Amino acid sequence: MRRALLAIGALVGAGSACFAFAFPRPGDTAGGGDDAGSDVLDAASAEGGADDGGEAAAPASLLSVDLAARFCTQLFVCARLPEAVELSIAWPFNTPSVPLNFSACMDWAAGPVDPARPGLDQQQTILGNVAKALSCNDAFVALPVQTVKADGGCVDGCQATSQLTVCGPGGASFETSCSSAWFAPGVTGDCIASDAGNALCVSLGACSPAAGKSCPDPSTLRECYPGGASYTSYDCALTGRQCASGGPKVAECVVPGKLAPPCVLDDVRDECDGDSVKHCAGGAVPQTEIACAPVGATCAIKNDAGAARCVRTGDDCTPFDADQNVCSGQTISVCIAGKRQTVDCSSFGAMCHGGGTTATGHCG
Repeated sequence: MRRALLAIGALVGAGSACFAFAFPRPGDTAGGGDDAGSDVLDAASAEGGADDGGEAAAPASLLSVDLAARFCTQLFVCARLPEAVELSIAWPFNTPSVPLNFSACMDWAAGPVDPARPGLDQQQTILGNVAKALSCNDAFVALPVQTVKADGGCVDGCQATSQLTVCGPGGASFETSCSSAWFAPGVTGDCIASDAGNALCVSLGACSPAAGKSCPDPSTLRECYPGGASYTSYDCALTGRQCASGGPKVAECVVPGKLAPPCVLDDVRDECDGDSVKHCAGGAVPQTEIACAPVGATCAIKNDAGAARCVRTGDDCTPFDADQNVCSGQTISVCIAGKRQTVDCSSFGAMCHGGGTTATGHCG
């Protein structure tokens, strides 16, 4: 997927200083339609499938197999939702983006996950809410990146006092609230725009150190702007990271055990870092590492697209095998944690669709 970096600055604090925050610019997806308000599953079909009301995600995975199937179906039905998920929590569900791979989505969503991963419960809740959404609009609302419009006319900056807008290709607008999960819980800010039309979310209040980054708590990275009267606080745990400080003015969101962020701001890659999958989607928020060793796996690349995966000795399959994503009636073949399984699309009101150049076979 093509991603470009957007730097957005704002005049904040007592002085006239420019500060940069990086966002990736999402490209086209393999999902269907550009209307974020189109229906995914109507109420009748959602109630007709397996009963997942009140179901909690398994503690060693992001989602149960049933919820994972619903979640991955949303990615294929709702245009630009895969990018919004990566922008929100950094899991590589959209990597590789062409063709978008249903089995690969199922493997990440329902496969084993390090139970000690920072923010795991938050990530499970967000993806579970996406899975249960009854429309594309509801699916986007469940994410920190709340809405997507593709009707052109987007302007980078402040959509509202507390709403930040970032423009993508073709005039698509990605919006997030200044009180979204991107930012530290309980911290509200206002969208502050510069004369150039760029913006970021800024909270007003005493901030120490007067300029620089610090860790108010293990999950929060706070960037104080000159003058010590304004700041932005980010939630590191949202992307499986924690705040670590190397000095009074040096702090970053890092993967446990590491001393620096996984990626530089303009990084776009997916690779192995020892026994972890390093995922860089081109911005400050969408970057992470996914530890394979705690679930008995190592990192390897098992596909032509160069996407890193957690694999185990004795795996029977990968999501990229020729017998994956194949419809048989309304069931589809998937590979989860190296084991072949099938998903019955009709159990939650969907149908099995054959693949093409932009998307593999999938429920939708």
